[in-house]
Amino acid sequence: MLCDAYRLFAEAFASALRQRGHDVVDVSFDPRGLADSGGKADICVVDFGPPTPDLAALADAANRRGTKVLALTTEQDAAPLHALITAGVDGLMSKRRTLEEIVAAIERLHAGAGYYDPVLVRHAVTTRRPGTESAAGRLTGALTPRELEVLRQLVSGASTGGMAAAMGISVTTVRSHTQAVLNKLGVNSRLQAAACAVSHGLVEPTV
Repeated sequence: MLCDAYRLFAEAFASALRQRGHDVVDVSFDPRGLADSGGKADICVVDFGPPTPDLAALADAANRRGTKVLALTTEQDAAPLHALITAGVDGLMSKRRTLEEIVAAIERLHAGAGYYDPVLVRHAVTTRRPGTESAAGRLTGALTPRELEVLRQLVSGASTGGMAAAMGISVTTVRSHTQAVLNKLGVNSRLQAAACAVSHGLVEPTV
């Protein structure tokens, strides 16, 4: 499903996806269509300009239907990007990326991985609060070496299966470590964990 306020972009993007073998079940020109749509989509690609007041509700509506949300945005300021991350979207990407890069991000989400545009994550956490360095030390001390490795994998956008293969452990163990990381960082999603890691200097985002 595609949600974009610009009809020309939405229709051209839908056509490009269909040519690449993807099914586009719906095209909306208002992000609120994400909450109103009764159709089932695996991935919903939504263009968020300045985040709308009902952003969290839109992401929650998608999560209740089991739909993953890839947020496209032209924003580069920390506050609106942080709002997108904390809303619970599954992926975040600059609309300035190429078509092939956006399609690749969609395919990553469909395969079970996340996609966290490293440039946007960096912009989202550019203003560090006082005490960031000491906070980083406390967080690093709270995480085990395995959990730190899982956190690095999360920042890279690796899928659960990819993390298991890279680390030589089972998928069940990866999930256990991931949940421990989320609990210790006090966040609710992989994207929030990645942003927290970058914000506190625990992991550098890859370009």
